[in-house]
Amino acid sequence: MAELELQASRDQFKNLLANIPGMVYQYQQWPDGKAAFPYTSDNIKNIYGVTAEQVKQDSTFLFDKIHPDDLDGLAQSIDKSAKHLSLWQHQYRICQENKQPTWLSGRATPERMADGSTLWHGYIEDITAIKLHYLELERVNTALKITQQRLDTASENALIGFWQASLKTGELWWSPVIYQIFGFSETVNPSVELFKSTLHPQDAEQVFKSEQQALKTGVHDVVHRIVRPDGTIRWVHELAKMLPPQENPELIMVGSVQDVTERMQLQQMKDQFISTVSHELRTPLTAISGALGILLSGKLAEFDPKVSKLLNIAHGNSNRLQHLINDLLDIEKLTAGKVQLNMEVLSLQPQLKLALSNLQPYALEYKVTLVLEPGPTQLQIVADSQRLQQILANLLSNAIKFSGSGKTVSLSAAINEDKVRVSVQDQGSGIPPEFQPRLFERFAQADGSNRGHKGGTGLGLAISKGLLAQMNGHIGFQTKEGVGTTFYFELPQVSATISDSSNH
Repeated sequence: MAELELQASRDQFKNLLANIPGMVYQYQQWPDGKAAFPYTSDNIKNIYGVTAEQVKQDSTFLFDKIHPDDLDGLAQSIDKSAKHLSLWQHQYRICQENKQPTWLSGRATPERMADGSTLWHGYIEDITAIKLHYLELERVNTALKITQQRLDTASENALIGFWQASLKTGELWWSPVIYQIFGFSETVNPSVELFKSTLHPQDAEQVFKSEQQALKTGVHDVVHRIVRPDGTIRWVHELAKMLPPQENPELIMVGSVQDVTERMQLQQMKDQFISTVSHELRTPLTAISGALGILLSGKLAEFDPKVSKLLNIAHGNSNRLQHLINDLLDIEKLTAGKVQLNMEVLSLQPQLKLALSNLQPYALEYKVTLVLEPGPTQLQIVADSQRLQQILANLLSNAIKFSGSGKTVSLSAAINEDKVRVSVQDQGSGIPPEFQPRLFERFAQADGSNRGHKGGTGLGLAISKGLLAQMNGHIGFQTKEGVGTTFYFELPQVSATISDSSNH
């Protein structure tokens, strides 16, 4: 009966060992260097690809499978454990024929035997999957660390800092460069309130409006001044993105801030220079254009056709210079916030018809057809009539120039939520992708396209964007190369009730 119970226990133990993923073993090493595995569980076949019998008297066959780069380290770990009778732990690779190296992890307790040998009782398991995952994670972390170091270096060189803020809780994190930009000691704890305390009094409202706009558009993009603790004033450019509030209950905004003081100072110097030159040129150029106009009228004398041709060229060029100077002065006023707008309730349809009528001669010159698309006829907006016509003239003239002979430019209006959208669609070649980000910049011209020889100042879209911003509107575009471009702008729609009350 006892023998049966003993056999049952052996069978149970054997089954238990068979279900263990690794191998249970005894490893013995003698002072003369001989080594063997007196006992191993059957899983040695899965781990090393050998049988227990093959290594029972001599382990040389097994050690031949150790990865050459790991053999010395394994031998040293075993010698150290034998010398101090300390716990043996080690990770190493073995090489099976026609297979990728396998990572093993071993752990064993040594025991000194009467004959001077050391016997380890331990466990070895295959950790290849875990090890490869760890090595990949280590590689990624190293690459991330290198990238972070490069980013930090670039951040310091360009004076660009990164931050994350919660508009709900007031919590704020920022990168070390921001301490340098704002002139703070690194002992200062960042917070939204601390940031707000740096805002130049004249720019605080502008920053607040941009943050509120970000709740709708997801983009916070503003250039403003800050006042450092030592009283110096710097210009910074904030650019951030924000998920919609329904997906972002903490109102987290992530972005960057760059010191752009030198750039703004250069821009101010350039604007001042342009302003001075423009004002100095305007009076004499007006006189020259007027004189040429009188000569061409024929009231003073009749000229030879060749002389008349030269006078026409001079008159045309003087008109183009006047247009450029007017645009430059408009840009100057927009930059300085000195544009005076006469805002009133306007019926949109007559404004669109007037714009088409004004541009009809220009369209005929380019052999382009202008079309006013059917749409709502009772739309009303609040705008400056003169400036609205300027915006429409800019968009229509561009569309005419880039459509090509025999093409059609259409003007349309529609309701888009609570806004009125006015669209100008051309049949040109579209706007090159590389130029699109600079489209609304001053003096922007699409290099390498047909835009370079179409004339114009390169200021029309920048002026239109600035004027629309002052009229609580915005401008955008959609384009497809080879098909055409649609420029549109949106202004708040005026309800009939507001319109009626404004007439009393």
